[in-house]
Amino acid sequence: MFKTVTNEVLDLIGVNETSRILGVSPNTVRRIADSGKLKCIKMSSTGYRKFERSIVEEYKLELYQIEETNNANCKQISLFDFEKEMKKEKMKNITAKAHPAHYLMHKYWGRKPHNVVAEYIENYTDVNDIVLDPFMGSGIVPIEAIKAKRKGIGIDINPMSKFIAENTVSNVDINIYKELANNIISEVSKECDELYKTKCPKCGEYCTAEIAVWDKGYLSRIRFKCKNDGLVLKDADKYDLELIEKIKKNKRSLVYQHKISYPTDKVLKYVKRSGKESIDELFTDRALIILSKLRDRISSVEDDKMKKLLLFTFTSMLANVSNMLPGDLEKVTYKSGWVISKFWTPKIHTERNIFHCFQLRVNAIAKGKHEIEDVDEKLIDLFVQNSNNMKFIEDESVDYIFTDPPYGESIAYLALSQFWNSWLSSDVDYSNEIIIDTYRNKGYEDYSYRMLCTFMEMYRVLKDKHYVSFTFHNRDLQVWKGVMDAVRGAGFILKDVTLQEQAVSSGTQGINKMNTLTGDFVYTLLKDSSIKNNSRPTIKPEESEMYVKKVIANLVKKNNGITPSKLYEYLIPIIVQTQSYLDERGNALDIEKILKDNYDYVEIESGKIGEKYQWVKK
Repeated sequence: MFKTVTNEVLDLIGVNETSRILGVSPNTVRRIADSGKLKCIKMSSTGYRKFERSIVEEYKLELYQIEETNNANCKQISLFDFEKEMKKEKMKNITAKAHPAHYLMHKYWGRKPHNVVAEYIENYTDVNDIVLDPFMGSGIVPIEAIKAKRKGIGIDINPMSKFIAENTVSNVDINIYKELANNIISEVSKECDELYKTKCPKCGEYCTAEIAVWDKGYLSRIRFKCKNDGLVLKDADKYDLELIEKIKKNKRSLVYQHKISYPTDKVLKYVKRSGKESIDELFTDRALIILSKLRDRISSVEDDKMKKLLLFTFTSMLANVSNMLPGDLEKVTYKSGWVISKFWTPKIHTERNIFHCFQLRVNAIAKGKHEIEDVDEKLIDLFVQNSNNMKFIEDESVDYIFTDPPYGESIAYLALSQFWNSWLSSDVDYSNEIIIDTYRNKGYEDYSYRMLCTFMEMYRVLKDKHYVSFTFHNRDLQVWKGVMDAVRGAGFILKDVTLQEQAVSSGTQGINKMNTLTGDFVYTLLKDSSIKNNSRPTIKPEESEMYVKKVIANLVKKNNGITPSKLYEYLIPIIVQTQSYLDERGNALDIEKILKDNYDYVEIESGKIGEKYQWVKK
């Protein structure tokens, strides 16, 4: 029930304050308003929902059930039936929303749509329940849990995961943060601003370079603003090239005198590209000098929370000031960088002014922090830990698990995070990473075993008759088998499979638009200790290939041709349910080979990623 208001003076409160009064999550407040049970006022200027405080208070008294506590004379308010009625075993695809500012403060890969995670948490839990994510990544699950007034536990082997999540929810004074950041920029720039000096070819004035474009290892073009001539684009001249040589020599001297330091960690083979052997090779000499001094100045900050948030700002900027940004020689500008999951430096790359970039990140982080300033950080517990061993969590103490486990060899999160971890001098446990990486002798067997250990731990800590939801996105049936064997081996019962759309295209989708999945499968599992899980496949291995071929043929015929995404949406759940992953020789079925041998891949009239081509009968 909506009413639009303009100038009427009312005691209006927002969704967050309403959720605090009612003791439910903001999403539940929105649902109650949408149902017409709580009058909602829609502001004409912004479109935001507002509520009259008196009506909210009346609604609270009317619908909450008052129960006498057993050991006190006081009364306790329990969650009303509206939220409990929403609980359902199966979920449908949820329209994914764009990430809000607090999830854009720092780059990370494979972030799931926050509103989808929130919906699952709302559906399977109640206020004050405990929600766990043993592969938390950037921390969306535990963060969404505490936003919904649950308790969130996040675990990840990657130190950056804890670092990103804890800084996202940390309670700091944003005005003090901005003031301190600006002071640091001022101090370090006074010491290093000479490194960005260039001459205007029109008036001869010294100016500060904003962007430099390098071509095959040599400084080529520069962009800057001149107080006399405005925006200037120019070729690097003798002064600029001599400055670069001077900086190169100066860097060697500063390192020798131990006045600067920067990471020289060897890049792991799995993510190596462009012949770059170590982390420092991903930056110019000028950047390494300034970054070293900037990090040292931040490290001198006494307040621990403020120091961490400033270091968070520092690492969030690193990719933008690295050599991984493609450059445009004509316009002297940059394009989107680090769009693939490797350390790739293009032959023509951009070098951006670090002080400008740091200021931009300060503004972005301040915006994100304002969004989440009402969240109680005390409700979240974060751990850098191998998910195979969660001894610090008691048996049957968790109400719900939502997680996004490693997708085999799709993205090497830990190896890519070396880019940040190395600057923070973090200790990283690569040996216990769950990944398929032939360079480190981590194959399917190791992956499957570690996944089984994690799912067994998940089963141990989860309460009986409670649920797990996990997302997955991979075409390799050997990887699927490893995951589903872990599910069954741990004792879980598969209750639902949903193909959930993504908020944005993944790194893989950005490259391979012809043949890609456009979402993640969300598997919902039940822990029921009274039911023995049947792990026997319904299709014999010697019949698997023929069975899958028939399923594909029926899908292609029924749909008059089928896109990869739609094919896998129907096919994967069938393969999972029947356990028809392997052929009679024990090898994983090659779905792509089956398709290429029997079908043509043709272009259709559709601009959507994953729907531009489809398989048709030859």
